[in-house]
Amino acid sequence: MPASTSRRTAATWFVRLAALAAVVLLAVLLLDDDAATPDSGDAPPEGRPAVVEYVYDGDTIRVTLDGESTRVRLLNVDAPEEPRDGEPGECLAGDATGFLEVLLPPGTEVRLVQDEVTHDQYGRLLAGVYADGALVNAELARAGLVRPVVFDGNTRFLPAVEEALDEAEGAGLGMFDPRADCPF
Repeated sequence: MPASTSRRTAATWFVRLAALAAVVLLAVLLLDDDAATPDSGDAPPEGRPAVVEYVYDGDTIRVTLDGESTRVRLLNVDAPEEPRDGEPGECLAGDATGFLEVLLPPGTEVRLVQDEVTHDQYGRLLAGVYADGALVNAELARAGLVRPVVFDGNTRFLPAVEEALDEAEGAGLGMFDPRADCPF
């Protein structure tokens, strides 16, 4: 095996291990009733309840909302692109998708909280997604698997995402892990 391939394989293994550690930490926090989930707060009361059907990729899910199957784009995060149309995927795309699948398996009850602009150009609902009181958008950033982004002026979840990403950088997780060898 060429050296670059073995480095990439090792980097992928370490990134996945770091993501798994972040998931375990999140699970411990969510299961401990006395622990506060860092930087996510409680789901705002105006959020709409929905049930996860499946994860498309690292920043898009499908939910059942008001009896309808609805695509939801997580606000203020941008995950690396999965491979499509013969193009290779971006660094950590599979890790971001896998992490979101662990956080939001089918059947998970979530609360969707919107900002000013409610849909994107593709008709997807734009929302902050809360599961068990944790802002999933920020948890993806806390694992170092997404970058902050603003769509149509929506910035409601941006501070939490940026703070979580700072934590990931400080901990050397995801894109900040030198072994990940991501060109960010």
